[in-house]
Amino acid sequence: MATILVADDDEQIVSLLAGILEAEGYEVITADNGADAVLLARKQLPDLLLLDIKMPRKTGIQVCAELKQDPTTRHIQIVMLSSAGQMKEIEEAMSYGASSYITKPSDRQHIIESVRAALNVSGEHLDWLHVKRHSK
Repeated sequence: MATILVADDDEQIVSLLAGILEAEGYEVITADNGADAVLLARKQLPDLLLLDIKMPRKTGIQVCAELKQDPTTRHIQIVMLSSAGQMKEIEEAMSYGASSYITKPSDRQHIIESVRAALNVSGEHLDWLHVKRHSK
């Protein structure tokens, strides 16, 4: 199953998302700031990053831009987490390569559907990433 990095400075959001994703069988790793999200993404090479827009040490937009410019991490799918009213920031993140966004709060089914869509759950894509990640 896919590995998902959840990066948000709100402990309750991280706990909620991790619980939902783990119940669906995903492996979840977490970060509570943007700088740690970059480090973990480079070290763990997750399949997907759920990334809050507003975080300490680096914003979600900075993290997205940095990871998408790096050949080692550009394959990681990024779904932005945003509060209502952050459309300008969402558009900016999309311009750097984020694939979609989830507005907080969101219901469980919407989160699962968004994650599945971002991962392209056909399996081929994930199998290729799994082989690439573990063959290094």
